[in-house]
Amino acid sequence: MGEHRYWPSLDGVRGVAIAAVVAYHLGFLGGGWDGVDVFFVLSGFLITSLLLSEQATTGGVRLRSFWARRARRLLPALLLLLAALALYALAGGPGVVPSQLRSPAVATLLYFANWQQVAAGHDYFAHFQAANPLLHTWSLAVEEQYYLVWPLLFMGLIWLGRRRSIRALAVGTALLATGSALWMGVAAHVLGPDRAYLGTDTRVWELLLGGLGAMALRSAGPTRRPVLWSWATVVGACGVALGTTLGQGPPGWMWDGGLVAVALGVLVVVMGSVRHPQGPVARLLAVGPLRWLGRISYSLYLWHWPVIVLLDQTNTGVSGAPLLALRLSAMVGAACVSYFAVERPLRRADFHLWWRRALVPAGILGVIGAVLVATVPPVEASTGPVALAPATRAAAGPAPIALPPGRVVTAADPLRAWIVGDSVMADSAPGVGAALEATGDVDVVADSAFGGWGLSTDRTWATDLPRIIGQYHPEMVIGTWSWDDQPAQQDPRAYLLELVQALRTILAPGDGVDLVVLLQFPQIGPNPYWIDPAEQAAAWATANARQVVWNDVAAEAVHFFPGHALYLQTDRLFAPGDRYFAWNRTPAGAWVRARKIDNTHMCPYGAAQLGALVVDDLSPVLGLAAMTPGWELGSWVHDPNFDDPPGACPDDQPPPRYRGVAVPGPPS
Repeated sequence: MGEHRYWPSLDGVRGVAIAAVVAYHLGFLGGGWDGVDVFFVLSGFLITSLLLSEQATTGGVRLRSFWARRARRLLPALLLLLAALALYALAGGPGVVPSQLRSPAVATLLYFANWQQVAAGHDYFAHFQAANPLLHTWSLAVEEQYYLVWPLLFMGLIWLGRRRSIRALAVGTALLATGSALWMGVAAHVLGPDRAYLGTDTRVWELLLGGLGAMALRSAGPTRRPVLWSWATVVGACGVALGTTLGQGPPGWMWDGGLVAVALGVLVVVMGSVRHPQGPVARLLAVGPLRWLGRISYSLYLWHWPVIVLLDQTNTGVSGAPLLALRLSAMVGAACVSYFAVERPLRRADFHLWWRRALVPAGILGVIGAVLVATVPPVEASTGPVALAPATRAAAGPAPIALPPGRVVTAADPLRAWIVGDSVMADSAPGVGAALEATGDVDVVADSAFGGWGLSTDRTWATDLPRIIGQYHPEMVIGTWSWDDQPAQQDPRAYLLELVQALRTILAPGDGVDLVVLLQFPQIGPNPYWIDPAEQAAAWATANARQVVWNDVAAEAVHFFPGHALYLQTDRLFAPGDRYFAWNRTPAGAWVRARKIDNTHMCPYGAAQLGALVVDDLSPVLGLAAMTPGWELGSWVHDPNFDDPPGACPDDQPPPRYRGVAVPGPPS
């Protein structure tokens, strides 16, 4: 292979790769994430080709010049994106929680976003969880880390090989690539697919594989049988297409050699396009539209995911084909502005003048400052006077609860209460507890609610529940949870028996507990971290159906303990008219956020409303006094749960003409 030059077909490879990634993130190509692997192999090929050309021409590699070219190529467009997101967050744009943007933005700027996501335990493939507009920058971090380290390894392997430089370089690269690929397979099974997908150590083999291709072509002679390369590129392209078609998930076989096969197919296409530019695949890749898409592929990659995240159905008011057209137009438009106004001019600019070189650190510091200013945690959602919808159920009987003879609940001898449940109950507990204690007739003595609790997750509940009762001596237990909804759906009768046994354990004679109150689990909303509207609706319907079963079982279980167990409905509050509301109105008509941005957990106003509902339902049967005015504005609203994670309860407003969202099926 001669000195490094421009190959039009490789721009087409970039065009195909970015099209696959965009289609994947829009929900149209389940294996389109393979487009990132195409970028990795191609980048490794091109960077190593550059290094080989420079080493052959000058006898070495000028590291400062190499890294400066990489910075000029990559940094300007990235700085533009980060500055735009910072300004968007500062302006209070929907879809971004400023405090949750800070860590990803800093990690992106410093090119360690992949490790930041690993440390955060991010699950890349499960429902696109984490509405992070910088989620995709993990791949940029992997490439930049490669750009920093590979030239040093390249020079070291060249030096070790001395006269046989290419052979030693190829052998060393092959060993590194093999080790990384094997480690990826092990990590996928031992540490999980997300760690294998995001780690530099588990993905660098693709870049090294591309480098091996560059070395092979460097030492190869003239092409003697171009027809063989033509057939090889066709086979390679078919292999990549097949892997992309079958790679939805991704399936386990991808980590057991499938991804290596796809990457080898990419390498064959790249090498074949260079060795025989007149082959059918190379000519197809060199067509004008694909080459143009490839030229703007970096800017399009930067902008496509933020556009998808921020321009969703909630923020735009459109769906289906109009939303798709809006997203495609916005991402291509932003990419063109970035490429033609920033990326290309700065790549061609003369940076020999000192003041132009000074623009680089100034730009970086300016963007860092903008990010830090724009991502100050927002003001937390407030609460206010609580208004409850009229009751939709029949009034309770005169004395459905059988407290011990002579037990009269008064302020001098309040009823001792224990709150139990999962993270939704943990978020609700401050408001429920404040409402109960505002009557003066109830004292919340224990709150054991925590994330992930359920009978199916607490394998020792049979001993845990009596232990807590023996420690705090409650008379009333109030709870709700969702972590048993799947086993309840799988076998409702078996779960009913387990729940009845748990209630029997709590209400064991002589332990002092006289009443168990199970709450209908507060209606959940659509998970905002599902980007595709159809997938979001399907996931919501599935989760809602499971919760309905748990609620039905809970409502049935209390009938086994007449006079000692109640089931309180909450749908009139959290699903009025069979619609889910993230914001609720105060008696004065103002909107206040009631649920966290995940549409599941409680903000202060939602917790206050649930607390008022519990008191409203229990007052007739326990003879509770009226709540002290102003209780819903107490210090409990600053409980740390309401800001976990930071920015989960922003003081924001719903979209114009907000009417909630129709619940898919019966309210949960």
